[in-house]
Amino acid sequence: MPHPISPIEHAVGIYIGLLLLACFVGIIAKLVTQLPYTIFLTVVGLVIAVLDLVLEQVGIGSLHLGSELRKIGFGHDLIFFVFLPPLLFQGAMHMDLDRLLKHIGPIICFAVPGVLVSTLLVGGLFGWLCGISSIMVAMLFGALISPTDPVSVLALFREAEAPEDLRTLVEGESLLNDATGVVLFSILLTAVTTGADLSMPVAAWSFAKVSVGGLLLGGGLGWGAFAVLRRLDDHLLENAICLVLAYGAFWLAEVLGVSGVISTAMAGLLIGNQGRRLAMSRRTTETVETFFESIDFLVNSFLFILIGLELSDVAHGTPMATARLVIVAIAAMLIGRAAVAYPFYWLLNQVGTRRPKAWKHILFWGGLRGSIPIALLLHLPGADKLPEGNPLAALRPALLVAGFACVSFSLLVQGTTTRPLLRLLRIGGAPDHAARESSARGDP
Repeated sequence: MPHPISPIEHAVGIYIGLLLLACFVGIIAKLVTQLPYTIFLTVVGLVIAVLDLVLEQVGIGSLHLGSELRKIGFGHDLIFFVFLPPLLFQGAMHMDLDRLLKHIGPIICFAVPGVLVSTLLVGGLFGWLCGISSIMVAMLFGALISPTDPVSVLALFREAEAPEDLRTLVEGESLLNDATGVVLFSILLTAVTTGADLSMPVAAWSFAKVSVGGLLLGGGLGWGAFAVLRRLDDHLLENAICLVLAYGAFWLAEVLGVSGVISTAMAGLLIGNQGRRLAMSRRTTETVETFFESIDFLVNSFLFILIGLELSDVAHGTPMATARLVIVAIAAMLIGRAAVAYPFYWLLNQVGTRRPKAWKHILFWGGLRGSIPIALLLHLPGADKLPEGNPLAALRPALLVAGFACVSFSLLVQGTTTRPLLRLLRIGGAPDHAARESSARGDP
């Protein structure tokens, strides 16, 4: 006769169930569909949310797994401290530092002032058109939806043999604007949850302090790990050191009051470049890359499954999930991206290296949203974690619906139409190289 299930056994059972579901999703994506994995995950998130609602409508009853997961520890802190570090470390580890530094000016321009402009514009439009009274909550939405995720687009770039400089711009911007967006989100979330006043000078100082602090800490930890790895030749131990570095750089930075995101990204950059080239054997490199790719697969799966479960809970109790909310959020996201891609690209072409005019359309349309916005949405605290009367408690459901709508549109519409846009603009291996060079010079 089975014994009563303890809370620990209950939690482990749910975790195993989510892991099994993630593997099942991967199997279907690999064997049944031709959709890129991130796009397929978006569909899965929508299906989970709709299925739970259907179950309730037909009288079977809602599963309410979102609230159940929060009870066993799948809360907003777990999302931030457990899910974000490997995503950031893995992305930074695959970025070529030499190519990043070659284009560092344009990349910083898009990733720092670009994210600030996008946050202000998206938050302002979203708050104004949706009647959100708290400007800080509206800006919070702008910050979480501004970071881009190039995973699907970069795969298309490789297939289309897009120019290396364009790939570097898109990938480098994503790496840096993830850091900028999360830092800005964290500052705004602290202000919203504590009710503290956040003036422009205070916000600027906080941003500079946590960014520079995270950069220095991540650089120091990365060099320390690199020095240790150079003296080892054990692929399992070196992989464990990289895992400790990914989480340790994030945790220590947050404890010290600086940016865990920037700290982890900087550590990943150093290990992915100096570490792989000078301190790791081929076997160690393969082990580390395979391990973090596996973690990345699981984390992405969990994030989209969890947002689907959150949405199913939200839809039971909120009238905010309206067509107007979704349309305004998507429109604000696109307007914010256009306000960054086109003016900034024109300005950079005036003062620096002139790049093909057609690239600006790819920078606009290829600025997809993915796992980082989803992780930040899930990091928003629920009403039980907020002071009484805090505006975020009432508006969190609206932000979840609007944010997932933006990610869904980005991956399902922009992600599936980027390839035709590349062909239309003749960007890639097929077009005449001379024509691209002529466009870069601004010739008619």
